[in-house]
Amino acid sequence: MGLATHPWPGNVRELRNLCERLVILHGGDTVTAEALPLPDAPAAPDQPVMALPEGGLDWERLEQSLIGQALDRAGGNRSRAARLLGMSRDRFLYRLRRMKGGG
Repeated sequence: MGLATHPWPGNVRELRNLCERLVILHGGDTVTAEALPLPDAPAAPDQPVMALPEGGLDWERLEQSLIGQALDRAGGNRSRAARLLGMSRDRFLYRLRRMKGGG
């Protein structure tokens, strides 16, 4: 099956993020469908994206870690970091200010 006809189980934002990663990882090489992390069949809708740890989750620590990773990956560019996290720039800046104790 060609890439153009391959079913995509996610949304457009996820597809864009995948394409950005492929550009970075393959740096100009041709990417074939076999090299893509695409499932043969869509995942079950009730399957969790992430397993909740037995002891629970420290939500604030997780949010801080993800924001920090996004800023690092985006080279400090807040708009790009927001896009990496799938949120608007305004929401990202609000969360960043809150994380730094400014609101």
